[in-house]
Amino acid sequence: MIAVGHAHGLDDATLLRRTGITAENLADEFAQFWVDQEFDVARNLLGALGDRPGLGVETARHATLGKAGLTGLAALASATAGAVLNVAIRYQELVPVLARYSLEERADEVVVVVDGQSIPEDVRAFFVERDVTLIFVAGQVLGVDIPAIEIGLTGSPERVGEVATAWPFDRCPKVSAQVRNSIAIPRTFLRQPMPQADAQTAAMVERQLGEALRQLVGTGRGLTSAVCDRLLRDSGVVPTMAEVASELHITARTLRRQLAAEGSTFRGLLNNVRESRAAELLRGGSSVEEVARLLGYAETANFTHAFTRWRGMSPRAFRQSLTRRT
Repeated sequence: MIAVGHAHGLDDATLLRRTGITAENLADEFAQFWVDQEFDVARNLLGALGDRPGLGVETARHATLGKAGLTGLAALASATAGAVLNVAIRYQELVPVLARYSLEERADEVVVVVDGQSIPEDVRAFFVERDVTLIFVAGQVLGVDIPAIEIGLTGSPERVGEVATAWPFDRCPKVSAQVRNSIAIPRTFLRQPMPQADAQTAAMVERQLGEALRQLVGTGRGLTSAVCDRLLRDSGVVPTMAEVASELHITARTLRRQLAAEGSTFRGLLNNVRESRAAELLRGGSSVEEVARLLGYAETANFTHAFTRWRGMSPRAFRQSLTRRT
């Protein structure tokens, strides 16, 4: 999105406004961004350029195999096009896409369904266009042409008609406005050999993907994970539950109820994050007063009581124990 904005004459200040992302973050290849930040960048892009059909397509063209991580490597080493689709759908939680992919099988064809219902409505068309296009970009990167028979896109016929003039949609014999986003391809395509197939590499990488997915599921991914990500995002600001709920486009009441369904509470997650960060800061040499301030405590005594409850010793005793160990 940033690259597309630059190509249209927008600067970082416009694209990153009120996102919490800095130019330094963008330069850091290990930086991780919260999904709501991605929505906000998209809003800035669309706010400056208008919700033009095709901007999502343009954004997808900047994707690389490296951004898909282990999933991309597994796809590259897969034996057939069908194996690539299975890997991509099975491990989509590990890939930075916002729509959800699924596969439907028919007599002579298979249909990749791209569901964007979980994406906020004001940026949904942009991200759906991007995530549908990513399927074709992936095929191009992997060295295969995806022989789409028909592509369906949600949206007005006028919008879909404009998108249909851009690659890769212009190569499909039928692109139309439908009630869901889908790509129909011949079933025979699933048997197409991949040019860089490597059974040993594919098996090794898929084992790693399975472990990564198990760890992700084990962390309680979902709303609990999203809230933890938000609480960890800015070490100098502790958001309230109402602020986090607003950023997630839900009410505080809904946030409380859904966290409870996942076995969590906002206060419990906040305490866990504070405990972890407090120990990290104390190990790094920060004073007790500094840590209390950074964690949002109005009084140092309140932080001391909380830390003692978490660790069974005061922050100062914790620091002294570190000194004795070293």
